Amino acid sequence: MSISSKSRRDARRRNAPRRQDGAAPAVQVHAQLKSVDDRVLAGGTFHQGEWTLVLRGEPVANTPSAAMLIAMLRHIAASRKAQGIATSLSVSKVLDAAAAAEAQAQGRTLVEHLDWLEAERRTRNEPAPPAPTTH
Repeated sequence: MSISSKSRRDARRRNAPRRQDGAAPAVQVHAQLKSVDDRVLAGGTFHQGEWTLVLRGEPVANTPSAAMLIAMLRHIAASRKAQGIATSLSVSKVLDAAAAAEAQAQGRTLVEHLDWLEAERRTRNEPAPPAPTTH
């Protein structure tokens, strides 16, 4: 092998695009809440073991629970409906299956579990009852 061929090969290696073996896998979109004109209002992604709620292109909440992600999206849909904005929610089979498995682990159907999560959210956001007064 000549000296010049080694230098050309080394130059080719230096200029070759780097492999991204150590890079994290791409974010996977698993849910979209769309308006009637097909604009995405909110979404749900899965990345590195966490579900993320995305609003206006920005991540706003992370959770390990697939059912919680669906519950948050359903709450946003209900809020939009109350404002007179019709929406449609689409969920991937992966997200649906993960949420159903969580519900089953709690002894509920997915619909029952989502309703339970919504009821829990309501009680959590209610103002605390006033402390009893002692005279």
